[in-house]
Amino acid sequence: MTAPVDHGAARALKDHRETVERALAPIPALSVLAGDAAGAVLADDLVADRPLPAVDVAAWDGYAVAAADVAQAPARLPVAHDVSFSDRGPRRHLPGTAARVASGMTMPTGADAVVPLAATDEGVPRVELRAAVAPGEGVRPAGHDASAGQVLIPAGRRLGGREIALAAALGQSRLRVRPVPRVVVLAVGSELVDAGSGRHGVPEQTAHLIAVAARTAGAQAYRVGPVGDDRQALRTAIEDQLVRADLLILTGGLSAGSHDTVLAVLRSLGTVDDARLAFAPGPHHAFAMLGDPEVREVPAIALPGSPVAAALGFEAYVRSALRRMCGFTETVRPGVRARVDRGFDSPAGVVQAVPVALGLDGAGAITASVVGDPGAVPLSALGMADGIAWVEPGATRVEAGETLRCSVWDD
Repeated sequence: MTAPVDHGAARALKDHRETVERALAPIPALSVLAGDAAGAVLADDLVADRPLPAVDVAAWDGYAVAAADVAQAPARLPVAHDVSFSDRGPRRHLPGTAARVASGMTMPTGADAVVPLAATDEGVPRVELRAAVAPGEGVRPAGHDASAGQVLIPAGRRLGGREIALAAALGQSRLRVRPVPRVVVLAVGSELVDAGSGRHGVPEQTAHLIAVAARTAGAQAYRVGPVGDDRQALRTAIEDQLVRADLLILTGGLSAGSHDTVLAVLRSLGTVDDARLAFAPGPHHAFAMLGDPEVREVPAIALPGSPVAAALGFEAYVRSALRRMCGFTETVRPGVRARVDRGFDSPAGVVQAVPVALGLDGAGAITASVVGDPGAVPLSALGMADGIAWVEPGATRVEAGETLRCSVWDD
């Protein structure tokens, strides 16, 4: 069945998404040690200021030679010298000789190949070279890894080990990055208990889900709670978290019952936008700016308490805004168009999010198998789905075989 949605005065999902994205501005960039930049987003393009490597270097351990001198292998040549990493510049190669060289060392000027160590007798005053080599063999030429002026890492990319290694190769000790936002996810509800606590109540699920979703989106996330509906206790809990939060996400406490106090407490701490969205499931959301505008304001998003509604609401507008806050240039999940396997009714005038399992048919076309009842999505659907199909507001019915826009839910 399709749950009824009151959207008489509902706000378009697109409008709400734009409001939240504007408020979650990227955190100002700062310079940090490259070794401390892991997980942060690069603020400026990392550009090679010189070729990498800057000179020709040996690709493996062996003997640097002029290839013409070993054309008739085996050949015995005197060893002129050992190449050292302490050499200030490349030595000049003496024709008719070999120079011992290790991988990564500068090639002597005039040598154009490296005979691998395994193809020699590893001699010192003289060496027997048992294999012929072609010019360029065993050599990484200057600029092999990158040319001067090449963008190695574009701004907006999250930094991992590979990116930091590239920065180190350029001699960059510091990088300008967007600090990782600190997101506090606060579970609200007197009925909630932590799983395994032994207390009687409803096991808290939603804040766990949203904290992980925020973390995989690129933030540093902390789950807090559950916190009861008592106004003073909730206000104290929120004030405690505003000290460390760049974004506060609350789950639950948005119902119309007298015990649900989230909106009242948020209003006592800042300005609140209480929104009924043209979105299913879970149309009731809120957005707030908490604190003193002259000192520091912290954005806050209130999501439904239902884990299904919260998860799909997060995907509908929170994730893209949070990734923008992180500094990512790509904020939207990869999308595909897929044919649904069965028909279902859709509430008029709203964007409906439907969990689906994506696959391929015999002809290689992308398919979307609807998981559960789209009008009352079960919790189990979150674990079975790997995509979300989006039904646009103008539709009241989706037919089997119809093509829908789908997000790939890959985490």
